[in-house]
Amino acid sequence: MSRRKVPSDDILRKLYLEEKLSSGIIASRYGVSRAKVCEHLRRLGITRPESGVNSRNRNFNKRQFKHGYPMTFLPDHPRANNIGYVFDHMLVMEKAIGRTPSKVEHIHHIDYDRTNCNLSNLYLCNSNREHQLIHRKIEKMIKELYDKGIIGFKDGEYYLK
Repeated sequence: MSRRKVPSDDILRKLYLEEKLSSGIIASRYGVSRAKVCEHLRRLGITRPESGVNSRNRNFNKRQFKHGYPMTFLPDHPRANNIGYVFDHMLVMEKAIGRTPSKVEHIHHIDYDRTNCNLSNLYLCNSNREHQLIHRKIEKMIKELYDKGIIGFKDGEYYLK
């Protein structure tokens, strides 16, 4: 007996292309995640249209944000996510260094403002470890500033004294 929950390739094609069901509706009908359905659709060479019933109502003229980071729709970019978006800070750094940063290279926002993608605010770290060390140094500095009475903490926020 097959353990496959996603419908067969023929049924998936029929549901998505002929009956125009969204990947979310197919997923809930078969008790799997939408991502799993999309994975199978990509394997079959079926991509989500930019508009219409299967587009998941994406507005491709506006910026998308993930965890506060602005993103741009560039589906053919090598670092695009599964729905075709690339982080803006990635694009800025790519232009500056003349290549796409590798997956092990992380980009640090110097002023901690995720929406500030100016090159002067970005630092390319060679590894996740280097990026984590930068964050640990900031946390250590905050402790020192707090201990010296330069900053305080009240109602869930740090403030200058």
